[in-house]
Amino acid sequence: MRLSRCILILLAAICFSPLVFAQQQMRVPFNFQWGESPTRVEQSLVGIKAKITERKVVDGRTVYVVEGIPQKQLQRALFYFRNDMLNEIELHFGDSSWDSPRYDLFFEEVRRNVDSKYGIGRLLTRSRNREGDVLQTLVGYQWMQGSIALRLYLFTAEKDPNALRVLSLHYKEA
Repeated sequence: MRLSRCILILLAAICFSPLVFAQQQMRVPFNFQWGESPTRVEQSLVGIKAKITERKVVDGRTVYVVEGIPQKQLQRALFYFRNDMLNEIELHFGDSSWDSPRYDLFFEEVRRNVDSKYGIGRLLTRSRNREGDVLQTLVGYQWMQGSIALRLYLFTAEKDPNALRVLSLHYKEA
């Protein structure tokens, strides 16, 4: 009896150890660090031939909207600076040819991939409501590690036959 209990505990430890030890260190994308200056970020973007398509201020933070970063399905990246220090990077993924089921599938693939790296994410929101004749859906998850909060969102707004879909990863200084 005691031997079989020990074997069961050992088997459980072996089976679940990948879940415990699978977590990787979460890092700021593109080898940046929190607090980097806009000049340093811009120099790096020029070095990879990415283009800052817009500069704006949102909620007291400077935002660079960047396109042309060579990463599969990455449509654009938004770099946020508070007091001239990088404190958030938002990545928008997708493809204009994708329909809702393809976005849903990609969202689940990204979520499972992030879960496997950083542990199971916490559901932040899952809402579906109608605003007039537009059906809006928002699903969001969050992972926290050290000084980084990572959020994954899928937002859709659908009005037949048109649809707006945004799948975004938000790396924020925690």
